Amino acid sequence: MENSPPDSSGNSRKAPSAGEPPDRGGAGDLKGTRSSGNRRELWTYASLGSQVCVSVGLSLFIGIKADKWVSLSFPIFSWALPLLVIVVLIVKLVKETSRNKDGK
Repeated sequence: MENSPPDSSGNSRKAPSAGEPPDRGGAGDLKGTRSSGNRRELWTYASLGSQVCVSVGLSLFIGIKADKWVSLSFPIFSWALPLLVIVVLIVKLVKETSRNKDGK
């Protein structure tokens, strides 16, 4: 078996033997189970982030409407509902992310 000439970076690679797939190198090394696991984790956290944004926005909208309906001088619902939602979502995020890492 003989070695290939060095590539542009100066590294020489061995020529593949019969029946062995050629080494493509580069970004092709990132494909496989690890890449799909990272992609799944990315989608999981992206969905949790969008859930936080929608929940806080919706609770703020409901709080503003409730304040207008009750007509208080201080916007208590506009403050309390989003704060309550944020606390509940933080607890939920901690539970979900710790469960994913523990494998339970």
